[in-house]
Amino acid sequence: MALRLAAVGRHLSARPLATRAYTSTGPSGDNPPQRHVFNQVEPLEDGCLLVGDAALRDAINRQCAWSTAHLDQISKLAAASTTHRLAEQANMCPPTLRTHDRLGNRIDVAEFHPAYHDVMRVGIEDAGAAAWAWINKSKGGSHTARSAMTYMLYQVESGTQCPQTMTFAAFPALRDSLTPEQKQLGWLDKLTSRVYDPRDVPIDEKRGITLGMSMTERQGGSDVRANTTVALPVDSSRVGPGCEYLLNGHKWFTSAPMSDAFLTLAYTEEGLSCFLVPRWNWRTQKRNSGLVFNRLKPKLGDHSNASSEIEYHDAWGEMLGRPGRGIQTILTMVQHTRLDCLVGSAGLMRRCVSEAVHHATHRNAFGRTLHDSPIMKNVLADLLVESEAATTLAFRIAESFDKEDDMEQQAFGRITTAIAKYHICKRAPQFAYEAMECIGGNGYIEEGPMPRLFRQSPLNAIWEGSGNVICLDVLRATRTTEGALDALFREIRLSSGLDDRLDKFVDEIPEPTEENARRVVGSLAVALQASLLLRRSAPEVAEAFCASRLSGGTPRPDYGTLPAHVDFDFIIKRGSP
Repeated sequence: MALRLAAVGRHLSARPLATRAYTSTGPSGDNPPQRHVFNQVEPLEDGCLLVGDAALRDAINRQCAWSTAHLDQISKLAAASTTHRLAEQANMCPPTLRTHDRLGNRIDVAEFHPAYHDVMRVGIEDAGAAAWAWINKSKGGSHTARSAMTYMLYQVESGTQCPQTMTFAAFPALRDSLTPEQKQLGWLDKLTSRVYDPRDVPIDEKRGITLGMSMTERQGGSDVRANTTVALPVDSSRVGPGCEYLLNGHKWFTSAPMSDAFLTLAYTEEGLSCFLVPRWNWRTQKRNSGLVFNRLKPKLGDHSNASSEIEYHDAWGEMLGRPGRGIQTILTMVQHTRLDCLVGSAGLMRRCVSEAVHHATHRNAFGRTLHDSPIMKNVLADLLVESEAATTLAFRIAESFDKEDDMEQQAFGRITTAIAKYHICKRAPQFAYEAMECIGGNGYIEEGPMPRLFRQSPLNAIWEGSGNVICLDVLRATRTTEGALDALFREIRLSSGLDDRLDKFVDEIPEPTEENARRVVGSLAVALQASLLLRRSAPEVAEAFCASRLSGGTPRPDYGTLPAHVDFDFIIKRGSP
C-alpha cells in the first residue's frame, strides 16, 4: 500500500499545477476554481474533411479530378460548425405526422424542423448530391464525385441522406422505364434540378422533386413476393406501362414519406409490377386521397428522417416498366441505394475514427496524451486501417458505376456492391462503439456526436437487404450475372505476388453455398480490400491490414490487436483529421 501511495504521489506531483487540489474552498469572484475547465477537447469542427483522408483524396484524383474544387468546398461546408448545429437540431426535433388540417381534411404531411430543410438544401442545392452523377455524366467519374459528396455529408448528418439517395437512385429506373408521355411531365429534369422544394403541391408546380420507395409489407419484409397489395386498371382496355391503376393494400416501410412520389410494388394479373404513386394525381391536380399514412416509425436512430407505414385505398398510380417485371424495374433503384449504403457507412466510420484520433491527440491522462500511449496507438491505428480499407473498397465500387458501357465492370459492380454492402455496413456498429470507447465517458454523452453516430451505425446493414438477404443475393449474382465471379477474382488477383498471405487466403476461399455464404462473402470482401490496399494505399497500411486480417481463422472482433511490427505512428499521422 505504501509503495502504491508513493507512486501516486510522484504521479500527482508531476502533473501541472492546475490539476492539483484547489487552493481555495469558496467562490472566487465570477470564476471559482471549481468551474475552471481544462483538459477537455474542443469539438472537431470548422476544418476540411479531405485533410487526413488519403483514400478519399486518392479516389478523387484517380477518377474525378475535375470535381476537386467543388468537393473541397463541400468538405468545408460539411465540417462547418453551423452545419453541425443544424444536424443536431434536426435530430433533436424529429418529424411528426400531421394527418388532417384544422378543417378535418386529410392531408398526411410529415412536418420537419427548419434545420432539417436547411441540411437538405446543403445536400441538394449546395452539393448537388442527388443530381451530380447524372448531370455530369459526360465528364467521366461523376459517380465517384457524387459518392465523395455522400461520404462527406453522411459524416455530418445521415438522415437527410435517405431522401437524397432515393432521389438519386430513382433516376435510372425512371429514365429506363418511363413512357414518352410520362417523360413529358418533366420527371427527369425535376429530379436533377438541384432545387429543393419541400412544398406539398402537384409536381407541375415545382422545379425540384424528391422520390421515395415503398416495397415491403408487414407479413413479408424482404420477401416482397409475399406482398398482398394489388393494382387494378382504371380502364380495363388500357393496361401496361404508363396506364392508370388503383392500388389497394399496405406497406410496412415507406421511406421518405414527404417525397413527391413513390416507386411501389403491387400485384397485377401478370404478376408483381412496379408503379409510380404520387402524393398528387397529376392528371386531376388533386391530392391522391387513397394514399393514407398511418404513422411515422419510432426508430432506434436516423431521427431526423421520416419512415412510415401506409395504406392504399384505391390509391392512384401509373405503371412503371413492364407488367409482371416490377422487381426487375425497382432493382435498378435498389442497386444504387446499396451503393450509398456502403459509401455512407464508410463515411460514418471515417467520422468516428476522426473523433477518436482528435480526442486522443488533445486529451491528457496519466502524465501524457492518450495519443502517446502504446496501447491507444494500437487501437487508433487499427481503426484507421479498417476505415481506409472500407473507403478504398467503397470508391472502387463507385468507379464501376462510372463504366456503364463496360460489361465486365458492370458484372463486377453487380456482385461487389452486395459484398461490400454486407461487409462494410456490418463492421460499422462495432467500429463506432470502439471509437466511442476511445473517447470514454464523454463519448457516451448525448451532447456530443458519438451517440447519434452509434445509433445510426446499424441502419445500413439492415435496410436495403439485411445480412442474410445480401449474402443470398451474392449467390444469386454468381448464378445469374454472367462473368460476375470471374470479374471479382480478376480484380483481386491484380495483386498476385505482392503478398503471399493474400495469395494463400484467396486460394483457400471455398465455393459459395447457402450454408457458408456469410463466411465466403466476408472473405471475398477482405480479399478485395487487401488487394486494393496493396495496389493503392501506403505499404504501411497494407501491411497492417494483411498482417491482422489474413492470418487465418476468424479475426478478433475488437480493435487494438495489430502485431507489434506495424508502424503505428505512420498510420496515425497519415489518417489524423
